[in-house]
Amino acid sequence: MVVRPAIRTPGTAAQNRQAVQAVLSGHVVAAPFVKWAGGKRKLMRTILSYAPITFERYLEPFLGGGALALALGIPGMLLNDVNGDLINAYMVISEFPVALTTELDRLKALHSEEFYYFVRALNPMGMTPVEQAARFIYLNKAGFNGLYRVNRAGQFNVPFGHNPNPSLYDVMVLQAVANVVAASTVSCLPYDQFLRQNARQGDFIYLDPPYIPVSEYSDFKRYTKEQFREDDQVRLAELYTELVQLGAYPILSNSHTPMTLELYGQHKIIEVEMTRSINSVGMGRGAISEVLVLPRSDNGIQS
Repeated sequence: MVVRPAIRTPGTAAQNRQAVQAVLSGHVVAAPFVKWAGGKRKLMRTILSYAPITFERYLEPFLGGGALALALGIPGMLLNDVNGDLINAYMVISEFPVALTTELDRLKALHSEEFYYFVRALNPMGMTPVEQAARFIYLNKAGFNGLYRVNRAGQFNVPFGHNPNPSLYDVMVLQAVANVVAASTVSCLPYDQFLRQNARQGDFIYLDPPYIPVSEYSDFKRYTKEQFREDDQVRLAELYTELVQLGAYPILSNSHTPMTLELYGQHKIIEVEMTRSINSVGMGRGAISEVLVLPRSDNGIQS
């Protein structure tokens, strides 16, 4: 389901290049409005240092918190995520900001542990889009460690975060996010369907899928009730190769594992260090090794 029609005009190659350079210099157009497991706020300059020198459009099939897309703010971006609650929140921020902040203020005034579990148990299917978005943001900000996770039935199941005064929104952040969304095409599709419908030669595509687990306790894949399993990782790697053959310039992030190295061995693999800030155990937060997968091409900017 496409929730905003593809009528936005892309920036020129020169404008796109300037946007990348601006982020590398420390300027960002907008910042994420949610805390998202695997978010790339701390790594985005490293990723963009390998961006293609020129590109026609920017695509992101696993949008999540959208750190890169929001920082770039390029007109005509194609942004997608299969998480319907997340995409609805983006659209409500863009189209109904006042109603959203009013509802968030109401939730904030009622905030308590008992109220959190009451809101968590509500069925969002009977809510308006604004109410759904407010519930989504409230649970993200008031839940344990800002984590978003659902069970196999698609029910949000993160415990209470024990913060008596959670900050639910920043008006300036919401306004900046709204401006970026208004200039973009946003959809809620499976990543492969999104890419097969939209990707073309000359596109810069950033892929940030659920990672290959590095241990039996890794649990960052449950953003939707559908699990992202080993065979999904294999299909993603095959599609990555198709994108390269198409003439696009995909950059993919994943964990540093033997499976990752095997799946993407024909491409260029760069090891990077990332600080993990979401983990159920405090000692599990810290520097971890990840990889960036790049096309074997000289059309990139080396850091």
